Amino acid sequence: MFALGVEFLMARAVMTRVDNREEPEWPPHPDRVFMALVAAWGEAGEDTDQRAALEWLEKLPAPELAVSLDVSNRTSFTSYVPVNDDGSPMGKKGPFGPMGSLPLGRNRQPRQFPTVAPASPTFFLRWDVDVPANLRSALERVCGLVTYLGHSASPVRMWVADQLPDDAPISLQPDDNRATVRLRIFGPGRTAYLKNRFDASLRPQPSLWQGYAPPREESNADVIEGPFDPGLFVFRELPGNRRYALESCGIIADAIRRELVRRHGPNVQNAPEWLSGHAADGSPSKLSRPAYVPLGFVDHEHADGHLLGVAIAVPNDFEHAAELFRLFMAHDGKNSHEIDAGVPYLSMTVRNPHLENREIGQFDLELDERPEGRRQFTLKTFTWTNPSHVWTTVTPVMLSQFPRRELGTEDVIAKACVDAGYPEPVVVRVSSAPLVRGVPHSRAFHVKPRGGRPPRPLTHAQIEFPVRVRGPVLIGAGRYAGYGVCRPNHEDQP
Repeated sequence: MFALGVEFLMARAVMTRVDNREEPEWPPHPDRVFMALVAAWGEAGEDTDQRAALEWLEKLPAPELAVSLDVSNRTSFTSYVPVNDDGSPMGKKGPFGPMGSLPLGRNRQPRQFPTVAPASPTFFLRWDVDVPANLRSALERVCGLVTYLGHSASPVRMWVADQLPDDAPISLQPDDNRATVRLRIFGPGRTAYLKNRFDASLRPQPSLWQGYAPPREESNADVIEGPFDPGLFVFRELPGNRRYALESCGIIADAIRRELVRRHGPNVQNAPEWLSGHAADGSPSKLSRPAYVPLGFVDHEHADGHLLGVAIAVPNDFEHAAELFRLFMAHDGKNSHEIDAGVPYLSMTVRNPHLENREIGQFDLELDERPEGRRQFTLKTFTWTNPSHVWTTVTPVMLSQFPRRELGTEDVIAKACVDAGYPEPVVVRVSSAPLVRGVPHSRAFHVKPRGGRPPRPLTHAQIEFPVRVRGPVLIGAGRYAGYGVCRPNHEDQP
């Protein structure tokens, strides 16, 4: 890991919020720090190595902040400051008043200088990556060039740190769902944008916004482990694919399974039961096996349910993880994404069984080795595994039997939870309509025909367990094939 440390040398910060010029900005926004770095780089001659360091930095995910949230605000007052010459010594009400001993006057306008005094004058932006050796010196030099942050009345020193001090714990983490504050962050292309705006004598526009929240308090009290390992294999979608939606969960899962079976060997009949999903007699396997979890863009105001990737969950007692991982890497390296052989990568041809198994597109995925560093909340492992009492379906539950008068849909789902290895729920709420923003209606999902028999019914559900359960939570007859995927209620997190 590394961090950028900043110390306010006068133990105060004079910084103005972008949306209210009379209010101070605290905590400091990461983009303000980055803009100070770019400004210092430009004033010092635009060194090529330093620009390379800034362009590397701008591509990192949103940082964690170790910053004091205990601040005191200085009493606000209005100052009248001279403005630029306007070519006339006369104002609307006559001559401007003299400035001190000078007989000539200048127009003056009111201005606020919002100021805070934090309990600690030092704060850090932290990333869980290491600085490349060839960029370390340049990054340290550009940090040393920064002289102030915000207003010039806030002199600072900045440096690169390898560890956080013991007295500087993380106080804010990127978290859109539990956000208590929204901060501006930088992103790819920010360095070039700021330079171009400066060259054009234009002020830069505010950058991206990111929600931040205090770190979760980890507590394992009254947490039940689910049947699946919370360490998901997260594969992110690669560019160039056709866009697939959550409704495609079944055919995407089938495409991944078929690709892994193909990689296992030329004779699909020799594929092991844990991989094929079928027993020796051709019946559905009753063994615990890998489950394919569609990662759809949901639970956001702009969510539309399209797939950002797929996770593969393995049972806690799974004995073939090494062999499964070998299959992830079993490709020849000949692909348009320039992914070398031996790097986990999946490339599938997707077919639709409702269109006579016709090919409908390609779906390429790469194993994401740092999913927690992604901006997309959907690709973070804890989004699907954090312990919670309440879990809500993102893909509908495929019922193992048809409800009847003496056995309602709620009872069928409660039994499905127990059969899958979870505690018996205390409350089950069912709905054909989605219960999470961005999730499609249960009717939008199509079930693979079962040889002339009616397809299994599908329904969305919200499930409340008597204790907090650690995910992933996958329930129902289609839990290994992308159905019955649940998402924890993040408001229930400690």
